Amino acid sequence: MVVDSPPEETVALAKTWRLSSVERASMTEQVLRELREAIVEGRIPQGEALREVSLAATLGTGRSAVREAVRQLIQEGLVDYEPHRGACVRVMSLADRLDVYVAREAIETGAARRILDAPPPDLSDLRAALEELAETTEGQDRVTEPVIDADIRFHEELVALAGSPRLVRAFETLAAEARMLLRHHPTYPLSTYVTDHVRLLEAVESRDPATPDLVAEHLRLSKDLIASELANAEGEAPAMNPTRSDRKEAGRVI
Repeated sequence: MVVDSPPEETVALAKTWRLSSVERASMTEQVLRELREAIVEGRIPQGEALREVSLAATLGTGRSAVREAVRQLIQEGLVDYEPHRGACVRVMSLADRLDVYVAREAIETGAARRILDAPPPDLSDLRAALEELAETTEGQDRVTEPVIDADIRFHEELVALAGSPRLVRAFETLAAEARMLLRHHPTYPLSTYVTDHVRLLEAVESRDPATPDLVAEHLRLSKDLIASELANAEGEAPAMNPTRSDRKEAGRVI
């Protein structure tokens, strides 16, 4: 059987645009997902070196797929690169971890303001995300992986309503670190967990001018709860928002 050679135009574009094949891109995504999950779950500890040769051998892939995945992890803030040392899992202090919420507040409150300034958007995807969150919390007594995924999806859909691809990309770079932090979310009434998100949907739906403030308050509550839990585990003093301490204490008991 004779296999046709790729058209000259295809070869030229591949060289000019430096396009990877679908198979290679797929392999990179698989490596990225595997490494990201291992870091988020703590299976690869903070400070651990990520060496291309050993990782490629372990995962059964080429070094290029590992290299590209590590570059993405550096962009996401999960991995650092140092000259003469290479890539290693980022070592984060409590303050450094919680800075994720500082960035999220800037992105999500900015998105909320854009939503209010634009014509009323289609909220079907945001409603679907809220329904998913309600379903995943039903019968649970703690924040599980499916709950975390549904939580992140709700906020992704909220940011997407702003119609800004750059805000969406900025949020996406924080998603992995946000998932890592939500794993430390303390015991919290999951009915209230859902209600907190219902308030955001209702604010967007009614075009409440206070929507950006409600988004900020929502994120600061999560930050305070997680900060307290991490501080207790690591023996550090949490930087609490005093205006939210009453609700934090109320939320610690189911």
